[in-house]
Amino acid sequence: MKSPLKTLPLLALLGGLVSAAPVTYTVVAAPTLNLMTAESATVAETFVARTAEVSGTLSFDATTRTGSGKVTVDGTTIKTGNTSRDGHMRSAAWLNFDKTPAIVFETTGVKYVSGDQYDVTGKLTLNGVTRPVTSRATVKLTPASEATRAAGARGDVLAVSTAFKVKLSDHEVRNARIPNQVSDTLAISLKFIASDK
Repeated sequence: MKSPLKTLPLLALLGGLVSAAPVTYTVVAAPTLNLMTAESATVAETFVARTAEVSGTLSFDATTRTGSGKVTVDGTTIKTGNTSRDGHMRSAAWLNFDKTPAIVFETTGVKYVSGDQYDVTGKLTLNGVTRPVTSRATVKLTPASEATRAAGARGDVLAVSTAFKVKLSDHEVRNARIPNQVSDTLAISLKFIASDK
């Protein structure tokens, strides 16, 4: 007969595995840390559009290195450094943000690579049109501290950064100025922090 004492460490280990579960993180309103940029580069003109208005929730399990999430960017807040161009961008002739302001990225798969690197597959909704997208993301988990609280986060912090390219024509954005003055392919960069409290 096995000693009950010998089974206690095994039970404790199994209990720990069972109790491990994904944690929900909410994007923190942090204008100095959250940033989405979209760069258009052509022979005629290069400009970068940017906004800090990022929201959403993520689920992340630090033990199994798995997760998921849905992040939204408010397109009406994007600025390019040119007021006239900003107005055109919000119109139906371009990105139609006045009617469909949300740019939404939702994961469909997350695969751990190494270190803080993850391969992410998902779907991107822009101009009301949803298309698949893939990216490499950096995900760093930092325990709550004075520094994280100073950044506006009350709990543990998940810092996420990623970059990918988007074709405007894939999202039914068509204009006579594409591709000579505005590139059909935009280089997107997104970074933000989220907290579990």
